[in-house]
Amino acid sequence: MNTLFDKIWDFHVVTKVEDGPTQLYIDRLYCHEVTSPQAFAGMRERGITCFRPEKIYCMPDHNTPTHDQDKPIEDLVSKTQVDT
Repeated sequence: MNTLFDKIWDFHVVTKVEDGPTQLYIDRLYCHEVTSPQAFAGMRERGITCFRPEKIYCMPDHNTPTHDQDKPIEDLVSKTQVDT
């Protein structure tokens, strides 16, 4: 009997390499502000666009203050990433 995980996995399989990895179709992309900018910059440099940009969800989580949330973010890079 397949688990829920197995069913979801099987539904997203694009190709299986014998004795190797499985290529999956990922229908959602969740980004955060720390490493995603480098990935998007690399895509811009290579002239690559996003396949389905409406399926990309971004959220500021690493630069959002956990203390003194009522005060402005002091670090300019962090503030820019959260604001944009």
